[in-house]
Amino acid sequence: MKQVEVLIIGAGPAGSVCGSLLRRSGVECIIVDHATFPRDKVCGGGLTVKAWRLLDKLLSGIKYDYRPISRMRLQFEDDPVCEFEAEYPIRMTQRKEFDYSLLQYYLQTGGELIKGSFARFEQQTDGRILVTLKSGEQFSCRYLVAADGANSLIRRQIHGPIDMKQHALFLEFYVEGEHLDDVFVHFSEKYRPGCFYKFSGNRRDIYGFVSANENENPPLLKQKFCEALTRFDAPEGHHRGAYIPLETVESPIPNVILIGDAGGFANKLTGEGLYDAFKTAYNAKQTIVENRPFNETNHEEFEKMKRQEKVYQFFFSKTGLRLVRWVAKHPRIAKWLFDAKMKRETFRKK
Repeated sequence: MKQVEVLIIGAGPAGSVCGSLLRRSGVECIIVDHATFPRDKVCGGGLTVKAWRLLDKLLSGIKYDYRPISRMRLQFEDDPVCEFEAEYPIRMTQRKEFDYSLLQYYLQTGGELIKGSFARFEQQTDGRILVTLKSGEQFSCRYLVAADGANSLIRRQIHGPIDMKQHALFLEFYVEGEHLDDVFVHFSEKYRPGCFYKFSGNRRDIYGFVSANENENPPLLKQKFCEALTRFDAPEGHHRGAYIPLETVESPIPNVILIGDAGGFANKLTGEGLYDAFKTAYNAKQTIVENRPFNETNHEEFEKMKRQEKVYQFFFSKTGLRLVRWVAKHPRIAKWLFDAKMKRETFRKK
């Protein structure tokens, strides 16, 4: 049995950033992940200004490849397209490369990575956590950090089966090469609550569809995706899908911490998860280093998720969509709102 201060399950953005911050604070930690990196993941891969500013502050000197995209286009049904230039570009990455860059940063801090799959954890009488991998290998840790994504097994052990009614289904496929030069989002009553999107990625274009309609099954949603692809003259491709949790949960066990998608920390409206992955990773580090409760260090994130649930419900209501549709007819207003949202959140190291 290995003894370690912090065991992190998951080497994605939340896990790697948390591990890097802990190592730079002098805390011993190990990351466990079943995947072989670099590995791809269903995600648009866009870093908004608030996300890349936060990452630059947390991991000084971090380097990663990206393509800046500033042209934004929005359309409702067959209305004229609302088009504007964003004040700050979205940095479009390929998650396969981006996540690997974050993991390499962690390894360069002296962090250890072990390939394995989480099986279960148990609370010990001495207050530590005993973690068992599927291989039978065991770890005794002071803190267990769940960064194992939307299908987190740690989250399932704590809260039971995931409520699929509070998930959004993302479908995507990629076209190699840079044929597009914008971010395009299309809304329709057929998709509600959801949308179709085209992103100009880094050396590839991304076509996607997201829906949180609990009354429609995946085959029907995939059919709607294909219909949208045909409507917007997209080439055929191999579809990939992933569920993203819309319900934020908290661990009742003080030294078991859920961060990133494992805790449901993703923007309820846009699906953006990288900013909140970085932020919850930092807050988990604060909890461990300062020996403070996670619901205290992560208080702002918990409150923000509650507000976003209300915004999400209003946005996809008939009244909300009518309002957004009106905004889309006024590009200057749309640009002002978009720019304000992208840079609104601030971060101060404590």
